[in-house]
Order: sequence, then structure tokens, then C-alpha cells
Amino acid sequence: MNRARSGRVAECVVCGEPVPVSDACPHCAEPVCTTHRKPAAHDCPGVESDSARWYTDPDAGREGEPGGTPLSDPRRLTVGVVAAVVVAVVVAALLAVGSPAGGEVDPSRTAALVVEEVNDARTERGLAPLSRNESLARVASAHSADMAARDYVNHTAPNGSGVADRYERFGIDCFGSENIYYTPNGALLVDERTVAERVVSAWLASPGHRETLLGNYTRQGIGVAVDDDGGVYVTQNVC
Repeated sequence: MNRARSGRVAECVVCGEPVPVSDACPHCAEPVCTTHRKPAAHDCPGVESDSARWYTDPDAGREGEPGGTPLSDPRRLTVGVVAAVVVAVVVAALLAVGSPAGGEVDPSRTAALVVEEVNDARTERGLAPLSRNESLARVASAHSADMAARDYVNHTAPNGSGVADRYERFGIDCFGSENIYYTPNGALLVDERTVAERVVSAWLASPGHRETLLGNYTRQGIGVAVDDDGGVYVTQNVC
């Protein structure tokens, strides 16, 4: 489910009530209000699907294991659902300690730290780390920059181009996948390390993102962009 962001809120899929973009069902990633947050209240498809096993058996379902999802080709790339995390309040004392100079996270440092956090998550589960790939990093950086410039959060750009189109445009021919992340005020996340930790934590908590992060890949590229309001956009492309 790839959803473009409209402003800073979404609508409950059941009643249409405005809800923060962070109020998504952890099983299917659909926006839901408090009344309809329970899976039964919005006919959640995630609870009954194979992907729900990520919550009971965190490392089940990878390629090569029973029930694993086969990887697709560059024309049918597997993409994780959009993780739009809104940071509403951070304790003032935290802001006073370790805040980035100028109140804005550094994209390059954040990208490097996300690489580290991804590989830490993989090695903790007995998986090989992903090597950094410059071509994939260019794809990821271009998409994050485009989302920041054109104010959207989606695997599909406003002109209709998708993940496979971006891989083709950058001359990448591989089995691949993409994760994306957005938070509207990155400066409130205190520092680059905290941003990186929260990005990877959010991906691990989402079945689609988790499958990509822990999938049978060997290379990754991370791209980070910061908009004029301090919003942080992160893209991970893997092969």
C-alpha cells in the first residue's frame, strides 16, 4: 500500500476522521482512528496474511525458508509500505543536549548511520551485512530529494514513475526492493544517531519494510534529504 501524503494528516479508512499520519495499523499500515484501531474494527487484512507472522516469528518468511516470499525482478520490485513517523513532542532537556548544530540533521552523516543501523539489525539476526553500493545510494538520494522538493511520501512519484523506473534510469539491473521513511521535524529527534535508530526501528516494526531490510540481498544504498521545515526523508534501495 503506497500512499501519497496530503498535508500532515490522513483519513481513517473506516469513517474518514482526520488522523495523524503516524496513526497507522501496525499490521496493514492503513490510517485508522482510535475507534477503529483494533484489527476487527477495520477488517484488517494484515492480521490474517502471511506478513503478520513477522510479529510472532520475527525472522520467519525470508527467502529460502518455508513460506518465504520470492524476490521479484526490476520490473516488479517489492516495495515496503510507507512509514510516515511524526514526532510530536520531545522533552526540552533532550533538545538541550546533543542537538545538531543549527537544529538540522546532516543528511550525509544520517545516511552513514542508517547503513550502520541496518547492518547491526541484520548481524544481530545472523544475516550478512549489506555492502554500500554507490549506484543504489544515488537512486536513494535522488528519490529522497525528490520527495522533499515536491512534498510527497510515496514509492511512486507525482509523474507516475516508480521504483523500477528509477533503477532503470540509473542503469541498475538486479532483484531489488525499496524502503522509505518520513518524519516532519527531524530536528526534534535530537541528533543524527537518534534519527538513524528510529528509522530502522520503524522499518523493523513494519512487516513490508522488515522483509526488505532482512531480505536475501547483498547491497544497499541509503539516501537522506531534509526539507526547508526540517522534515527528514530517508530511502533505502537494495539489490
